[in-house]
Amino acid sequence: MVKNIVVLSLLIASTQPGLASNYTEEDALSIDKAITQDIQFQFPNDNNIHPDTSDFEVINYVTLSNEQGTRKATVTLHNSSSGNRIFVSKQIMALFANGDRLSPIEKKVTFKGKETQTITLHFGNHSYPILSLYTRQ
Repeated sequence: MVKNIVVLSLLIASTQPGLASNYTEEDALSIDKAITQDIQFQFPNDNNIHPDTSDFEVINYVTLSNEQGTRKATVTLHNSSSGNRIFVSKQIMALFANGDRLSPIEKKVTFKGKETQTITLHFGNHSYPILSLYTRQ
Protein backbone atom coordinates (compact mmCIF):
# COMPACT_ATOMS: atom_id res chain seq x y z
CA MET A 1 0.00 0.00 0.00
CA VAL A 2 2.74 2.47 0.99
CA LYS A 3 4.69 1.50 -2.16
CA ASN A 4 1.67 2.29 -4.32
CA ILE A 5 1.26 5.72 -2.72
CA VAL A 6 4.96 6.53 -3.23
CA VAL A 7 4.87 5.38 -6.87
CA LEU A 8 1.66 7.34 -7.50
CA SER A 9 3.16 10.46 -5.87
CA LEU A 10 6.29 10.18 -8.02
CA LEU A 11 4.18 9.69 -11.14
CA ILE A 12 2.08 12.77 -10.38
CA ALA A 13 5.17 14.86 -9.58
CA SER A 14 6.86 13.87 -12.83
CA THR A 15 3.86 15.02 -14.89
CA GLN A 16 3.56 18.43 -13.22
CA PRO A 17 5.46 21.13 -15.16
CA GLY A 18 6.65 22.93 -12.04
CA LEU A 19 7.84 19.75 -10.35
CA ALA A 20 9.59 17.99 -13.22
CA SER A 21 13.09 18.90 -14.35
CA ASN A 22 13.15 21.90 -16.68
CA TYR A 23 16.34 20.72 -18.39
CA THR A 24 16.36 19.32 -21.89
CA GLU A 25 19.00 17.38 -23.80
CA GLU A 26 20.05 20.63 -25.49
CA ASP A 27 20.90 22.12 -22.08
CA ALA A 28 23.51 19.44 -21.42
CA LEU A 29 27.09 20.70 -21.47
CA SER A 30 29.85 18.98 -23.41
CA ILE A 31 33.57 19.25 -22.81
CA ASP A 32 35.12 21.29 -25.59
CA LYS A 33 38.06 19.84 -27.48
CA ALA A 34 41.18 20.43 -25.41
CA ILE A 35 43.91 22.65 -26.78
CA THR A 36 47.41 22.98 -25.42
CA GLN A 37 47.06 25.52 -22.62
CA ASP A 38 50.42 27.18 -23.25
CA ILE A 39 49.45 28.57 -26.67
CA GLN A 40 49.82 32.36 -26.82
CA PHE A 41 47.06 34.23 -28.68
CA GLN A 42 47.77 37.73 -29.96
CA PHE A 43 44.32 39.31 -30.30
CA PRO A 44 44.39 43.12 -30.08
CA ASN A 45 43.31 44.51 -26.71
CA ASP A 46 42.55 48.09 -27.72
CA ASN A 47 40.34 48.67 -24.66
CA ASN A 48 43.09 47.45 -22.32
CA ILE A 49 40.81 44.85 -20.68
CA HIS A 50 42.53 42.78 -17.97
CA PRO A 51 41.49 40.80 -14.90
CA ASP A 52 42.03 42.47 -11.53
CA THR A 53 45.41 41.82 -9.94
CA SER A 54 45.32 38.91 -7.48
CA ASP A 55 47.34 36.15 -5.83
CA PHE A 56 45.56 33.48 -7.88
CA GLU A 57 47.09 31.48 -10.69
CA VAL A 58 45.37 29.13 -13.12
CA ILE A 59 46.74 25.60 -12.78
CA ASN A 60 44.50 24.02 -15.44
CA TYR A 61 41.00 24.22 -16.85
CA VAL A 62 38.43 22.46 -19.01
CA THR A 63 35.92 24.47 -21.04
CA LEU A 64 32.33 23.35 -21.48
CA SER A 65 29.54 24.50 -23.78
CA ASN A 66 26.23 23.53 -25.33
CA GLU A 67 24.36 24.15 -28.60
CA GLN A 68 22.69 27.28 -27.17
CA GLY A 69 26.06 28.97 -26.57
CA THR A 70 26.31 28.54 -22.80
CA ARG A 71 29.98 28.83 -21.83
CA LYS A 72 31.40 27.44 -18.59
CA ALA A 73 34.82 26.41 -17.38
CA THR A 74 35.96 24.11 -14.62
CA VAL A 75 39.20 25.68 -13.44
CA THR A 76 41.79 24.76 -10.83
CA LEU A 77 43.11 27.87 -9.08
CA HIS A 78 46.01 28.19 -6.65
CA ASN A 79 46.29 30.92 -4.00
CA SER A 80 50.02 31.74 -4.14
CA SER A 81 49.78 33.84 -0.95
CA SER A 82 50.44 32.39 2.50
CA GLY A 83 47.37 34.26 3.77
CA ASN A 84 43.66 33.66 3.22
CA ARG A 85 42.24 35.23 0.06
CA ILE A 86 38.78 35.62 -1.46
CA PHE A 87 38.60 34.84 -5.15
CA VAL A 88 36.13 37.07 -7.01
CA SER A 89 35.03 36.88 -10.62
CA LYS A 90 36.90 40.00 -11.72
CA GLN A 91 40.22 38.25 -10.98
CA ILE A 92 39.97 35.88 -13.95
CA MET A 93 39.11 36.31 -17.63
CA ALA A 94 38.25 34.12 -20.56
CA LEU A 95 39.62 34.87 -24.00
CA PHE A 96 37.10 33.95 -26.69
CA ALA A 97 37.86 32.89 -30.27
CA ASN A 98 36.81 36.30 -31.63
CA GLY A 99 39.14 38.17 -29.22
CA ASP A 100 36.50 39.13 -26.63
CA ARG A 101 37.65 39.10 -23.01
CA LEU A 102 35.05 38.49 -20.31
CA SER A 103 34.99 37.75 -16.59
CA PRO A 104 32.55 35.11 -15.35
CA ILE A 105 29.21 35.77 -13.73
CA GLU A 106 29.54 36.77 -10.04
CA LYS A 107 31.35 34.21 -7.91
CA LYS A 108 33.18 34.43 -4.57
CA VAL A 109 35.23 31.61 -3.08
CA THR A 110 37.44 31.71 0.03
CA PHE A 111 40.90 30.14 -0.21
CA LYS A 112 43.27 29.40 2.65
CA GLY A 113 46.94 30.31 2.23
CA LYS A 114 48.63 28.23 -0.51
CA GLU A 115 45.34 26.38 -1.10
CA THR A 116 44.36 24.96 -4.49
CA GLN A 117 40.68 24.47 -5.41
CA THR A 118 38.72 23.47 -8.48
CA ILE A 119 35.60 25.54 -9.20
CA THR A 120 33.15 25.91 -12.09
CA LEU A 121 32.64 29.37 -13.54
CA HIS A 122 29.79 30.53 -15.79
CA PHE A 123 30.64 32.95 -18.60
CA GLY A 124 27.09 33.39 -19.93
CA ASN A 125 26.18 32.81 -23.57
CA HIS A 126 28.59 33.56 -26.39
CA SER A 127 28.74 32.65 -30.08
CA TYR A 128 32.47 31.87 -29.90
CA PRO A 129 34.23 29.24 -27.77
CA ILE A 130 36.60 29.99 -24.90
CA LEU A 131 40.25 29.65 -25.97
CA SER A 132 41.95 30.34 -22.65
CA LEU A 133 41.53 31.45 -19.04
CA TYR A 134 44.01 33.72 -17.31
CA THR A 135 44.66 35.74 -14.18
CA ARG A 136 47.01 38.65 -13.49
CA GLN A 137 49.41 38.67 -10.55
